[in-house]
Amino acid sequence: MSFFEIKKISCIRSNKLLFKNLNFKLNNKELLIIKGANGSGKTTLLKILSGLLKPISGSIIVNKKDMNLLKDEYFKYFEYIGHENAIKSALTVRENLNFYLKIKKDLTKKNFEKAIRIFNLKNLLDVKIENLSSGEKRRVSLSRLILSKSKIWFLDEPTNGLDKINTLNFFKILKQHLQLNGLAIIASHDEIKIKSKNINLSVN
Repeated sequence: MSFFEIKKISCIRSNKLLFKNLNFKLNNKELLIIKGANGSGKTTLLKILSGLLKPISGSIIVNKKDMNLLKDEYFKYFEYIGHENAIKSALTVRENLNFYLKIKKDLTKKNFEKAIRIFNLKNLLDVKIENLSSGEKRRVSLSRLILSKSKIWFLDEPTNGLDKINTLNFFKILKQHLQLNGLAIIASHDEIKIKSKNINLSVN
């Protein structure tokens, strides 16, 4: 049986049907790429999967359990990074990462150095987020993936704003995550050269 499954998910936003009776399954080490034109519902689907929005119907099954009934348990399984970085502008990079470690009570700082090394954050640690470029902010946000122990990653256009080197760094940690029995569901316009399943909401 698949580790992660959605069954008959349907969604209406602003009186528009975005998708109806959407189904897919993922197992360990699998990647799903969500494609579609702007406005087709890619971000909405990720928000539904991460519990930020409710569908009009359907269910999310994780490890044989219906997550509509076990939401607190579900939140422990995943890391969600949207197209907005969800980091605190008034804090420094260091303070943001330490804040993340604090709210994720099961984490330690053992991956802190790894996170700043992979995304080249060492010289930015004491800079406030509000003074960073869009690409630097994205690197800070994505560094949470290295700090996280979450099995499932929900990512919305993760490489937006990244230069070539940091894009390659992201793909490296994505491959490592999948190799370690992780799962990932990504909305992206970019070509991702990793074996994946695909769903196109424009033709749903």
